[in-house]
Amino acid sequence: RGLTPEETQEFASTHGMDGVQFLKPSVIDAGLDPERLGGFRSRAEAMGLYLEVGLASPNPVRRSRERGQPMSAEEVVRALSPDLEGIAALGCRHARVYVGDRHDRFRSDVPWPAQVEATLEVLTLLTPRLLDLDLKLAIETHADLTAGELLELLEQLDSRAFGVTLDTGNLLMRLDDPVAAVAQLAPWVLSTHIKDAILAFTPRGLCWQARPVGSGILPMPDLLALLIQARPGLPLTIELHPRTYDLPIFEPKWLSYFPALTSQSLAAVVRLAVLCEGRYAEGTLLRPESVETIPWANRDHDWLASSLGYLRSVVPTLANL
Repeated sequence: RGLTPEETQEFASTHGMDGVQFLKPSVIDAGLDPERLGGFRSRAEAMGLYLEVGLASPNPVRRSRERGQPMSAEEVVRALSPDLEGIAALGCRHARVYVGDRHDRFRSDVPWPAQVEATLEVLTLLTPRLLDLDLKLAIETHADLTAGELLELLEQLDSRAFGVTLDTGNLLMRLDDPVAAVAQLAPWVLSTHIKDAILAFTPRGLCWQARPVGSGILPMPDLLALLIQARPGLPLTIELHPRTYDLPIFEPKWLSYFPALTSQSLAAVVRLAVLCEGRYAEGTLLRPESVETIPWANRDHDWLASSLGYLRSVVPTLANL
């Protein structure tokens, strides 16, 4: 909606939300001025809002492609360093980060495992400064890494400096059983993107679409209970967006990019798709193509309010179990 950072805080406060997560500190202050960033933190505290922030991808392959020329691990570290200082100036103890997007796994120039390995080198080089600043990077389930791949990456890093940003809706896009994935990742979670999702069958396999929390096919009470049990007091940050995404699971080549995929995980995802199809047939769930005919500006506030209402009604009960 084009809100300034201060207007975003006002929006959150006015609409009864607990806090805001920003993309990166330079969104709050382009010059990364420590005094202005510290003032923004003070403003959030005065309004009773939590404040979270992110960081650009540390994947050298991705950054090289964006820059149009190769970047070494050391160059990526230098490029990220000002934002790390900005995160510290904001008084944040962790920052969301992502390795790639939903396309990077399938790129032919550099295989996905090599991208993850290159990212590991950058994160390892960043670790001493993260420890000096008392910061952790929370690696997101960003429709890039599977839950298993993320755990493997974390096991090679210093646990004092790294954790997880759990995006609940994205798990289906990497063919993860959502309940199993959250159970595995919950102890590592520092930050969240809470959204629901639906699936629909297509000639190529499945399509995916985000939905307001509690109105899709994800077993949200089960997922939230796992998070609350493992990480009491964890901020639950709502993230919603338009668009449908293709998951061509009927194509062997596409599936070959998931070498560790188990039949149990794929079956769990397909089962949710079947449940969606049943609800489409009975008229209790709108098909994705119908929803996408509604302009995003005509549904974003309603989706946000619906998600907030669901979390307000469900989380207190789960926290008392």
